[in-house]
Amino acid sequence: MGLASRLGRAAISYLGEARKFNRNVRLLLLASVLSWIAQGIFTVDFNLYILSLGIEPYVLGGILSAGPFAHALASIPVGFLGELFGYRKAFAAIYGLAGLSLLAQVATPNLSIIVAGAFMAGLAFSGDFVVRLPFLAANADDSRRPHVFSFSTVLGAVSFSIGSLFAGYMPNWLSRITPDLTTSYRYTLYFAGVLTLLAVIPALMIRDEKPQQRKKISLHPYLWGIDRFTVQTATVELFIGLTMGLIAPFMNVFYIYRLGTSREFFGTVAALAVVPTMIATALGPAIAKRRGNIGTVRAARFLVPVATLLMALTADPYLGTGAYWAYRALFMMSQSIWFVFVMEAAAPRAKAATSAWLEITFWLGMGLAARVTGSLLARSDYVLPFYLSSAAAIVTGVLTHLCARACKVRPVEGKKAVHT
Repeated sequence: MGLASRLGRAAISYLGEARKFNRNVRLLLLASVLSWIAQGIFTVDFNLYILSLGIEPYVLGGILSAGPFAHALASIPVGFLGELFGYRKAFAAIYGLAGLSLLAQVATPNLSIIVAGAFMAGLAFSGDFVVRLPFLAANADDSRRPHVFSFSTVLGAVSFSIGSLFAGYMPNWLSRITPDLTTSYRYTLYFAGVLTLLAVIPALMIRDEKPQQRKKISLHPYLWGIDRFTVQTATVELFIGLTMGLIAPFMNVFYIYRLGTSREFFGTVAALAVVPTMIATALGPAIAKRRGNIGTVRAARFLVPVATLLMALTADPYLGTGAYWAYRALFMMSQSIWFVFVMEAAAPRAKAATSAWLEITFWLGMGLAARVTGSLLARSDYVLPFYLSSAAAIVTGVLTHLCARACKVRPVEGKKAVHT
């Protein structure tokens, strides 16, 4: 009863805080829900669609690396343009380009167009992160900011799970229209692209109450002017990207080809992952109050390799699912608190640049890792990616600890963190 009572109070507190979010935050969350559902659909079905076309796994690795590399290349320009033109135009452009790019990836089996679409989608989605962090920070006061970031994370997990569950079963429903599985996948992915385009509508309703174009815009903080704190946190984010990229984009392939499950099984597993993720993320701020933001992040990150090692060692889909859920929950909870720490500790004029470099290094790690795993899958090696991910996760935990020491973070960050 004690845990259930705490979870109930946390849920009530979250809903109460959500009602206090301003109009801009609520509109962005609505747009994000549509985009996150679409991403959940793509995560479950896109790899399987590509393989159903007869494309080899190592080529799949190349396709999946195109988006992350685009993220890395576009993060600074997108952050710069977001500051220059304002949030409303930035988010409308992000979701519009993303939706069209998702549609392009499944409109034809031509490999060049698929790769180009993946690259363009990466360019678009890079802005969703780079612009989102300073947008949420600007539209929430200090006392409400942890709840805004955590609620955004929880809502994203719920929406992603809805898309995952939908993707697991929609191809079967479409079999009544077409008996061809590849065509069923294509129609399902078309639906995801249209959902992303619909996100443009709430994005256009955002009000730029403090027009960004009135600021003096400079590339200096993004390039030669980046500070030590940005370098340290971006290095941590690189290894987070490696940890994720080695296994996360291929999880449906691992389940079906290594654990011997069905698409429906994985879609359900991916959808139900929202439960432990929501519990962990909702409890994150309360844990952070006791242990401090960075202390909570550090502890969670040292637990991640335990989960990834278990996934490497087991061939049982249910035990693997428990480890997968723990991995997802620890990652999402630690990231939401990590972003709060970074945005509070970053110098005021460096927030957008820091956000951009977090995006660059994370997706650079994702892109490099996707190519490595694609090559391993071509040799039917489904285990080594998990060991490599575990090693990257251990390095992430160590670097987080060193970053905390270097930044001279207080043991408990009830107030703003301090770095030198």
